[in-house]
Amino acid sequence: MEKARRPSFIDSAAVQGRLQKGAALLLILLAALFVLPGSGRSFTKIKNTVMSVVSGEDIVELGRREIEKSLEARRYWGGMVAAINPSLTSFEVNEIGRAIVRYSSQYDLPPRLLVAIIMVESSGRVFAVSPKGAQGLMQVMPFWKGELGIKGTLFDIDNNIRAGAHILAENIRGRGFEEGIALYYRGNLPVSGAGYLGKVQKAMQAIS
Repeated sequence: MEKARRPSFIDSAAVQGRLQKGAALLLILLAALFVLPGSGRSFTKIKNTVMSVVSGEDIVELGRREIEKSLEARRYWGGMVAAINPSLTSFEVNEIGRAIVRYSSQYDLPPRLLVAIIMVESSGRVFAVSPKGAQGLMQVMPFWKGELGIKGTLFDIDNNIRAGAHILAENIRGRGFEEGIALYYRGNLPVSGAGYLGKVQKAMQAIS
């Protein structure tokens, strides 16, 4: 004789409701990661829109898809850097991918541009130091820590890519795409950045 199935904990309507609300909150928090600091109105708009137009089941599914998409993007871009530096640990690859996804979105930059800069500047070496003292993956000069209010070291992957993306975005905003990239290399030095620009463009073309 087949025994009647005992209702599980998750069968409870109250529990399902809490799970759906939790998933909604997770989705809202994920969306907030890509909202610039101080944009409280944008965050409220995202929250109200999400809560008003989709059901609990839709929120759970949408949240799952967004998480999978984010993880896939991290693996992809982190893997691109790992391809030129196989000595990177899995933790470093994940952190690089996460920072590229986060700051390319925050600063409205193509992810492959950040990867190309990393390839040209440091060959994907987290602890690279130039003869002039530039540090880390994107070879950021130490004075930028004070300019950007960064605490900790520029060998920290998130700090380094955040700083590099900020500098690059400001250059491009002020000088245009190509000149902004060249300026990232030369800074205030009276040298041409044409050769550097060519290297970055070649690296971008090699990234699918």
